Amino acid sequence: MPSGLIFKDRNKLSPHYIPKRLPYREEQIRILRSIYEPMIRDIKNAYPRFTQIIGPTGTGKTCTAIKFGRQIMEYAEKEGVNLRYIYVNCKVDGTTRYVLFRNLVRKLTPKISTRSLSPEEMIQQFVEYLKAENLFALITFDEIDYFIQTNPKEHVIYDLTRTTEMSPGETSPIIGEIFIAKSLEWHKRLDPGEKSTLGLGIIEFSRYTAPQIREILSDRVEEAFHPGVIDEDTLNLVSDITANPPINGDIRVGLDLLYYSGNLAENQGFNKVLPDHVRKVYSEINPSITSEDIISLDKNGKLILLALVRSLRSSGSAYVGLRDIRRNYQIICEEFNLEPTERFEECLQDLIYRGIIEMKSLTEIGISGASLIDLEQFLNNLMERLREEVT
Repeated sequence: MPSGLIFKDRNKLSPHYIPKRLPYREEQIRILRSIYEPMIRDIKNAYPRFTQIIGPTGTGKTCTAIKFGRQIMEYAEKEGVNLRYIYVNCKVDGTTRYVLFRNLVRKLTPKISTRSLSPEEMIQQFVEYLKAENLFALITFDEIDYFIQTNPKEHVIYDLTRTTEMSPGETSPIIGEIFIAKSLEWHKRLDPGEKSTLGLGIIEFSRYTAPQIREILSDRVEEAFHPGVIDEDTLNLVSDITANPPINGDIRVGLDLLYYSGNLAENQGFNKVLPDHVRKVYSEINPSITSEDIISLDKNGKLILLALVRSLRSSGSAYVGLRDIRRNYQIICEEFNLEPTERFEECLQDLIYRGIIEMKSLTEIGISGASLIDLEQFLNNLMERLREEVT
């Protein structure tokens, strides 16, 4: 959608946008296709294959998985196979095993009522529905490491990788599952049986190099901005910031820099984004918290984070106590005419697990990675982002 002199389509900088071209991830897509396309061609004899996509944040894992999902569905259609590709983000869709499986079922069909079902029964209903409708499914579980960390006693890997045992001797309509994680550290929380069922199918995503980052950002600039708005100097600066520490190649931060620098230039009446706009925005953001991190929070997570931001601003300190956050949370809920959650501590703990906030004690809670020197500028920026998300 047109957006004045600066943006041609600012949505092309969204973390949810999947570009037509994914530079430097063609090999990973090729590997995924080589695993699952032969199964499509011999679907009646296909047994589930489990694949792990492993790599640091901002290396294109999610985009690659979703793009592959679209391609494999097109391929299945040509082969006469009715395949559903289902993407599940465990941060968004799976606070518990019950919630994860309920949302998985809902993504397949609204026809299955999950109200009185146990998690095991949900998976069974999921499989039976696929069989009854002559459907096959390939499922991606993104942020699986986050789920395992926050739910160490809920053995979802065991549930998800043993669907063939529901009908011994028969093939499963779930032809495969893809698990996305930042590293293999999450394996340490699995029992030996779960590890063995996962297998050794690992596809690694390395950090992008500086030239690769520049090319990726250049592609997005072409889609998001009017011609000439981002010149070589500005693009080089954003690319250099993204490629070097502390960002270390996280493309999400580069996209955020472009987006907020464009907003700043537009608000100031410029028809170009200058390096100074980029420098100002970079001085006000925290590389450890991206737009994607905020978007992935549920409403209570956003409200509690907003309450923390307000508490920090009013205190002038890098840390505040739990009591202050609770008080501001109550005020914010009244402002937005919302009922305060009874899961306040649980939601706060979730923000800690996500690496968004840090808690030294009940009286020392702050924003991860934000120094006292630049905290005020960062909080102003974060406040605006949170308000956009909550309203």
